Amino acid sequence: MNNALPKTLAPKIGEATAPDQNPLAMALVGMALRETSPEIPLSLRLAASFDLVVASKFYQYVKPEAWLWCGHAERDFYTYLNACPACTLQGRFVHQPGHKPGSGQIGPTTALAFREVVSAYFHQTGKNDCRVHNASEPIDLAVVDEARRVVFLAEVKAAPLFTPPVCRTHSASSMQTGATLAHNHTVGISRNLHLAECALFIPSPDGPFEIQVEAGSIGQDRPLDLALADSLAREPSIALRYFRAWAAMWGAYGEKRAEDPVFWFTGACGRPPSPGDGWPREASGKLKGSISDGKTSVGLDRTDDIKKATFQALKLGVENRRTDTGNWTLLIGLASNVHAARHYEGYLKPYEDIIWGWGEDRAAGDLYNLFDGIVSFTRSHMRHEWLRQVLDWQEEDHA
Repeated sequence: MNNALPKTLAPKIGEATAPDQNPLAMALVGMALRETSPEIPLSLRLAASFDLVVASKFYQYVKPEAWLWCGHAERDFYTYLNACPACTLQGRFVHQPGHKPGSGQIGPTTALAFREVVSAYFHQTGKNDCRVHNASEPIDLAVVDEARRVVFLAEVKAAPLFTPPVCRTHSASSMQTGATLAHNHTVGISRNLHLAECALFIPSPDGPFEIQVEAGSIGQDRPLDLALADSLAREPSIALRYFRAWAAMWGAYGEKRAEDPVFWFTGACGRPPSPGDGWPREASGKLKGSISDGKTSVGLDRTDDIKKATFQALKLGVENRRTDTGNWTLLIGLASNVHAARHYEGYLKPYEDIIWGWGEDRAAGDLYNLFDGIVSFTRSHMRHEWLRQVLDWQEEDHA
């Protein structure tokens, strides 16, 4: 039996993502699968794993400039969002511009992280006939099942719910201080960063905790995947604490619980209505800026991304539905780390079951799904049984 990809698709399918390509993804997915706590379903544990994998990539380029010293926590912070993390948990808001990567870096990074987590999932659940690939634009993800001769092509629109701040213990020698901010805060240059013992700061309803990173891992222009995988191996119980903390943030995000301090660690959380005197103002006295604006919306929950992704799915169909795929089944859809928790009803649900076709082919019944699947870890809409069988992380809670 010839299981080679059809000639029309083969040139578009790129390099396979090996399951062990990212040791952190392998470690987190393994812990997610082994963890049996019923309070946090597997779907949420995988979504939380994605965020930590993304953070390990974002923070490979940590620089010594623009660290924030918090005198209350005695920590120096390198933040992703625009506020002091320790004070935010205390209901005290001190603004400081974060270190969000440029838009050109976020898309490729999150798509790669999604591929790595899915590849690790396939490997650890015995789906060895399925491989995850990158692909040529506009395809971000290709899942190839040689045994059943199925290809799933997807546009990936993903963004983390939570990117943990980097922190280190403050000392007189840890920072060259600069500008002074409100509420006992200072901005400065982190000294000897390449030798420092750092950690990832995790907010939690039970109080913050830290995931340690081996000294010398930060500021070396390399991902933190191996360092974080080693840290989790030394202290595996911290994975459950992280999954619980992430689940609390996910709940606060979906319900817009602004009164919950962990809400202010999630993407697109906006600005507190009364942030106090630690917040910048225009000359007129009007508040300006936010902790996290709409450009950092979570997963597929940004309306512009939904619109763009919907067109990309149609474009993939126009370019590939009429091609000769031989005895292979071609599926097309969207993929993300989490579903559009806030904008699903208005922006995706009315369109997820649309079928379309070329006018001249209607008599022959040649109609196609706009989306064979809209896939995420937290909620999916699948119109093909193969997708339900292969991307089956939601079976236990029927999300």
